[in-house]
Order: sequence, then structure tokens, then C-alpha cells
Amino acid sequence: MIEIRKITDATRGLLWTVEDRRLDSERVIVRAKQGGFEIDYKALPGALWRVGNTRRGMPEPAWEGDDPDKDIYLAWLDDKPAGQILLEGYEHNLALIRDIRVEMTMRRRGVGEAMLALAEDWARAKGFHGLMAETQDVNAGACQFFTRCGFELGGVDMLRYVARSQQTMMATGLRESALFFYKFFRS
Repeated sequence: MIEIRKITDATRGLLWTVEDRRLDSERVIVRAKQGGFEIDYKALPGALWRVGNTRRGMPEPAWEGDDPDKDIYLAWLDDKPAGQILLEGYEHNLALIRDIRVEMTMRRRGVGEAMLALAEDWARAKGFHGLMAETQDVNAGACQFFTRCGFELGGVDMLRYVARSQQTMMATGLRESALFFYKFFRS
């Protein structure tokens, strides 16, 4: 059974302990079309293990605290830590999914969908008009996940990660691009 609970002092130590590795076997191909974007996937010559946005051993996010528009939730599957989601109010009356991750061994069991459902309920209760999430064109699994959950690609930023040391050494066409997914609520 999946259970999602707001972080507490007793569970705070579990933040950032969820395994966020992934095996990438596809690259996301984005094409502009009238009124939006089209996403396709291209197989990589070999699969690559990647580690996402890990923060193990780092201090808690500075934005966490008493702000009513910022919350952290931990997901549990069969009484074991399974995921985390960090939510915050964002610009243009949107709620931002700052981080969402599911333990690698517990993926494809509904944990991510349950956390997104909680995020939608959270955002609606606070009067936001939709959700926004950022991922990268090297994370095909995240793009497929968000699309499957009703999000649409609304923006591409080819320069967002250019200042990262490993990105500066890459040819322009090989650099990661930021992809921004949105889900708007119907009244």
C-alpha cells in the first residue's frame, strides 16, 4: 500500500536518501510545431547509468520552513521509504515540483503517480492554477512519466546547464537542455 506523509522531525533524516539512479537508453528529441512541441525518442548506442539531482549529505533546502506554500512529502510503499516530492508556490500562479523521485527498486508501482496526485491536490487547495516540473532531454523516463500523467511540454531551454563544468566542454549539440512540463487545472 502507498502512503504519502508530510515530512516530520522524525522522518527528516530520510530526505535525499531515495535512490535516484536511472538507466538511460534513449535521448529525447524535441521538435517545435505550431502551438507547442512534439516529443520523440531516439535510442542511444548503449545504455548509460546516470545519477540525477542527488543531495545526499547536503543541508536541507534553504526554502523549507514555515512558508505555507512550500512542503516536502515522503512516500512509503509497504512501510518502506519509496519516494519524495518537494513542492512550492511558483510564479504565474503555478506550483513547482522542485524534486520528485522514486526509489529505483519501487518504480512502476504507482508511487510517482500517487505523489503527482498529491501535488495536484496540494496546488488546488492553495489556489494555484497548475503544476510545473523541470527535467532534461537526457531523461527520457521522466519525460515519458510526465506525459503519461497528463503534463505537456511547454518550454525548452538549451542554455540552462551550460555553466556546469562538464557541459562547457561538450559540443553545443551534445549539451543537455532543460525541458519544462506543465499541467493546468480545469475549472
